[in-house]
Amino acid sequence: MSEKQFTLVYYYIPEDFDDPQMPNAFALSKSADEVTLTDIEKSFPLTGEFVYRFKYKYNGAAVWMDLINKTCRVPKVDGRIYLKVTRKVPKYTVTSSS
Repeated sequence: MSEKQFTLVYYYIPEDFDDPQMPNAFALSKSADEVTLTDIEKSFPLTGEFVYRFKYKYNGAAVWMDLINKTCRVPKVDGRIYLKVTRKVPKYTVTSSS
């Protein structure tokens, strides 16, 4: 019996006060080596429009990368996919009382 491949994608949304040390996650039915930005956009569990930044290691330092090509494979850190997600339209707004 063959097991189906799946990958957990870890993410946090700073504007929603998510803790990056305790990220949210969702599953994709692909191996981590096959996941593209298109897969992330189609499977992201929240509604709305988002900007997805992928954690990446460059010269030993963690950086956040925006991808333009939706069909290229997404970067991984230690074999995992980490996202910092920004809402294009804020969920929470501050109103001033005048």
